[in-house]
Amino acid sequence: MPNRAQDWFLQAEHDLRHARRAREGGDHDWACFAAQQAAEKAVKALHQARGQEAWGHSVLRLLEALPVSAPNLLIEKARSLDAFYVPARYPNGHFTGRRSSTTARCRANRRSAMPVTSSNSFVKRWPTRDAVLAGLRRWAAAEAEARPDLRALGYFGSYARGDEGFGSDLDLVAVVADSPRPLAERAGDWKTERLPVPADLLVYTAEEWKSLCRRDNRFARVLATETVWLFRR
Repeated sequence: MPNRAQDWFLQAEHDLRHARRAREGGDHDWACFAAQQAAEKAVKALHQARGQEAWGHSVLRLLEALPVSAPNLLIEKARSLDAFYVPARYPNGHFTGRRSSTTARCRANRRSAMPVTSSNSFVKRWPTRDAVLAGLRRWAAAEAEARPDLRALGYFGSYARGDEGFGSDLDLVAVVADSPRPLAERAGDWKTERLPVPADLLVYTAEEWKSLCRRDNRFARVLATETVWLFRR
């Protein structure tokens, strides 16, 4: 098998440049998909460099197939990127709306959750689990008080499972009575920047939440089994 690690990596760099140009041009759906493609090809380049072939498109699965363990930060970001492989290209990857309207600008522009580096050293710090959850509970209490239409607020993902690590962000889900705004735009009204670490927030209406709970798919099962509820009305 010829080793084409450099070819794969050069293509990954090309895809990343395309993602940046698409983001700057307002094509956020293509920015998200190109970013996923860049990560996929970069990991495949690493497989080739280690003398092995890799198949598939899931960045997470490609990382897990490496002979060495990937850092938790990369695992978390791989999960985020994999979520764009289908929905960023097809209109039926969402409840409603076309891909270009539902792949939110805030996702295309969201910065990676990078560690904090001290200005006078190379020591990297990240908030402890206790600090993150304490801050999350305070934030949730304030949001519940300020939002009479809020029906439920919780978190899922790595912090709910207890396998968070250096660089892990928060995955949040909220249920509101109703909203005139599309799903992809609702999180913009929430002050998630006040949380101790970066966060992804999904805001469903009560009807959308009921519909989601009736679905027989992996994401619905994850929400049903993992979500830790901080507030319910």
